[in-house]
Amino acid sequence: MMLWKTIFIALLSVLCLLSLGHGAASAEERIAVLTSLDEAPFRQTIAGFQAHLSKQGVQASYDLYDLKGDVAQTGPTILKIKKSGVKLIFALGSLATEAAIKGAGDIPIIAGLVLRTDNLSKASNVTGVGLEFSVETQFAWLQRFLPEVKTIGVIYNPEENRKRVEAADRIAKKRGLQLEAEEVNVPQDVPAALNNLSKSADVLWGVADNLALSPQIAKNIILFSFRNSIPLIGPSQTWVKAGALYALDWDYADIGAQCGEMARKVLQGAPPSSIVPEAPRKVLYSLNLSAAHQLKIDFPDEIVRGARQTY
Repeated sequence: MMLWKTIFIALLSVLCLLSLGHGAASAEERIAVLTSLDEAPFRQTIAGFQAHLSKQGVQASYDLYDLKGDVAQTGPTILKIKKSGVKLIFALGSLATEAAIKGAGDIPIIAGLVLRTDNLSKASNVTGVGLEFSVETQFAWLQRFLPEVKTIGVIYNPEENRKRVEAADRIAKKRGLQLEAEEVNVPQDVPAALNNLSKSADVLWGVADNLALSPQIAKNIILFSFRNSIPLIGPSQTWVKAGALYALDWDYADIGAQCGEMARKVLQGAPPSSIVPEAPRKVLYSLNLSAAHQLKIDFPDEIVRGARQTY
């Protein structure tokens, strides 16, 4: 009788341990989702993030915070997040990411929907996925769309883009291309820079630049493209709609899943600093067929059919 009692107690102990282990495995991870704005790209990225973690068996609860583009809300919102006891912050957009990096202390941060990842490497508790495709990716697609191109023209502000353009020059040479770069330091420099490129460039590469490609200058650049029959590669779909020949585009749900992969590693114990910030892994694109017709460019049917959006 005593033997059976001993066995029974032992079985209860094992079941208790198994129950505790199961409870630990199924505990929810609490994640703060901080967005700069409540717009479709942000919602799609969040959905991709959540779907990926769910698919990987990560049980998580999400506290949603929307800054509504208001800088004044950043301080109070970050304070709420810090007091909430979350394990991770998923920050979307530059406003949200900068606020989290500045005020979240040592809470791990996964950033998304930021143009560039340069600043993400400067903090030990943050990593993420930027929006800018690598130069290698951009030039590979350029040669697919415009295989006859040999000389790429670009205007840029050296204060913002010198290193990027220098790296692009090296990559262009490796691909058998020539990069003709013109510096602009003030808006008044743009007309002369474009005039210089009109003599040598086969295509104008639109690098995101707050001076060289500012909204105030956009119209002049697009007019330059048509007047000189030099196709413009836009930095975004908005530029394609305005008259650029094409632009690479993003799959926001996949960017969310890409961020989700990073979040899973962090939740498993990896320090964010050990995860290298990445460019988007999936490439979509938009085409302006009216611009192509005016520039006498015929895209193969395969390329037209593959476009996410055409104008």
